[in-house]
Amino acid sequence: MAKKYKRREEKQKQRPSKPSALRLFARQMDQWPLLECIITEEWDQPSTLVQIAVVRKSPQTGQVAVAGYLVDLGCLGVKNALANIYPSEAVYQREYRDHLLRRQDFTTCDLNLAAKVIDTAVAYAASLGFKPHRDMRDADLIRGAAQPELCAEEVPVGDEDGKPFFIAGPYDNPTRIMRILDRSVGPGNYHFLMPIGDPFMDDEDEDEDDEM
Repeated sequence: MAKKYKRREEKQKQRPSKPSALRLFARQMDQWPLLECIITEEWDQPSTLVQIAVVRKSPQTGQVAVAGYLVDLGCLGVKNALANIYPSEAVYQREYRDHLLRRQDFTTCDLNLAAKVIDTAVAYAASLGFKPHRDMRDADLIRGAAQPELCAEEVPVGDEDGKPFFIAGPYDNPTRIMRILDRSVGPGNYHFLMPIGDPFMDDEDEDEDDEM
């Protein structure tokens, strides 16, 4: 019986993982016309947390698909990403856009600029040892094809002096992140900022130290 279960487990491991329903549907969404592309107004300031939303609308159903990104140009790259579908433009405005604009000032931008900011942040973070948020692949399906190489805008990474600048957020593990930075660029070769009064988080995921 034990051998039977073992063989079943081995077969399950060999099966390719099934893509989510959203991922299958999202393969069509990159063909929907662009409704808008917005980015944090001061995205080009050093060490800025940038929010980007690429929004498409179906000409047939009126559904709205959103690819959202939270981008850390100072260090970590794409810290968060999402792919959402809303039944109408009115629902998208109410449930997503209005909340987004209450927190920061945004401006419209070209899709190529949005792609350049995202891709530059991902490449910079990778050079430091960090991976983008796992949901970025779903968001990228909605974002669709772009030509960031045609964008002439300079995308700043790191601090004003060009060093990585880690600003700890509420869901970050500073101890782990700084350990990775120590390995990639060396102690003293990056800047960091911790919330006042917040101690370093405990190393809860020691075995995931290299899985950022």
